Amino acid sequence: MYRKVRLVDIIRIPPQRLEEDLEKVIAETLREKLEGRIDKTLGSIVAVTDVVEIGEGHILVGDGAVYYEVSFDAIAYKPELQEIVEGTIVEIVNFGAFVAVGPVDCLVHVSQIADEFMTYDEKNARLVSRDSNRSLNEGDKVRARVVAVSLNEHDPRESKIGLTMRQVALGRLEWIEEDQKKKGEKGAAKASS
Repeated sequence: MYRKVRLVDIIRIPPQRLEEDLEKVIAETLREKLEGRIDKTLGSIVAVTDVVEIGEGHILVGDGAVYYEVSFDAIAYKPELQEIVEGTIVEIVNFGAFVAVGPVDCLVHVSQIADEFMTYDEKNARLVSRDSNRSLNEGDKVRARVVAVSLNEHDPRESKIGLTMRQVALGRLEWIEEDQKKKGEKGAAKASS
């Protein structure tokens, strides 16, 4: 879930940048320091949007830089357990599919893709079901539910977000549309009889 958050941080402005527009320098420094970082509480910081307040500057002995306490707004993304998300398949591997959801990649394990058995087609880099002949390919749009969240602040690549697509109205978007049409046709057939 995306959230707008107000944060406070101490920003170091080096002496060579003190003659520039202070608010602009602080905004740049915040972006360089925080965008793309993961925080266990906030999730992934996507963007620093506004500098709200700049406190009085302080100089430390032996350092020519000025330190400012800055209040600012940012956009953060943190997947929540049970949240329904949509994303794009970015990689297919023998054990599942990686899905780009906002700024993070999530894993749908092969056992969580469908109720039927899925096999890995290495030649075409896709997952295929045995019974219905449905397939999952890179670039496919999917809807899934978040079932596990483990964020790692120190090494963001080690963060793990697990998804499932094994429930009604989840899966590849084309599959969902097909299922809804079938359901509509069955309902129309029952109503006419």
